[in-house]
Amino acid sequence: MAFQKIGIMSIGEMGFHWAKLLKSHGVEVLTFDKDRAEVSRKRGENAGVKSVGSMAELVSNAELIVSIVVPSAATRVAAKVAEAVKTAGRKDLLFLDANAISPMTADEIAETLRPAGVNFVDGGIIGSAARIGKGTIVYVSGPAASRLQALEEFKIPIKVLGANTNQASAFKVVYAGLTKGLQGLFCELLMGARRFGLLDEIRAQYEESFPGLLDKVSGSIVGLQIDAGRRAEEMDGLKRTFNHHGMDSFMAPAVQKVLEAIAALEVGKASASGAREGDLQETLELFYKKGLLQMTPARENSKAGL
Repeated sequence: MAFQKIGIMSIGEMGFHWAKLLKSHGVEVLTFDKDRAEVSRKRGENAGVKSVGSMAELVSNAELIVSIVVPSAATRVAAKVAEAVKTAGRKDLLFLDANAISPMTADEIAETLRPAGVNFVDGGIIGSAARIGKGTIVYVSGPAASRLQALEEFKIPIKVLGANTNQASAFKVVYAGLTKGLQGLFCELLMGARRFGLLDEIRAQYEESFPGLLDKVSGSIVGLQIDAGRRAEEMDGLKRTFNHHGMDSFMAPAVQKVLEAIAALEVGKASASGAREGDLQETLELFYKKGLLQMTPARENSKAGL
């Protein structure tokens, strides 16, 4: 049976597109946005989301809570939901963590929710926010994961990986290593090409050698204006996941540094419409003019041993 009331925490870019899709299928979408930024509340209004007065009201009315926040906020949201469920006396609530978290964090969230009787489903979204309902896939795992297949009625493909609570997060961090790795790699190399006055020539050769690859990544590079900090967290999660399982990680920390450097530029501004602004050329020029990867004189002297 399809869901009729779904709570989303919170209405960022991904949450906005989830809400719009669900609303188009007649689902009542709820959120609790008391502590959210004004742009997040505006997104909710634009998507037709109903803002409730408390977390207890949210868990009392929603059949499913979908957590879509930055990785560092995932455990905090789960703790608030667990507390609200106990306060409201809610039974059989379904909770989907669709964040880019590590498998260790997924286990931690499962333990947080278990005493409250919440049915936890680990999830990983593969694809862009704008393509929810048009190809973006949600991988899920955990004992209650199959219940999420009811979302397929709303054109959200669901793939169940298994009964373990952390399989979807493990899948997501490894997949994200490729997508964010390409974003970081292209940004670093294209900044070099821009510095040498060869940006157009390099892009043309990349297209000839690897047809369509840069085009596939370009939208995500534009999104780095806003999302670089969150994506750096994902690379930290990949590194910690590998280390936790006795493996070294060399690529993830390097990509993390590039993404953190972009985040430090503070060039992005979230849109209440949920849309990304600009194209690849504009974004690269913005990054370059803001000094991305360019050494200060002190760093240049240090590298030269002066």
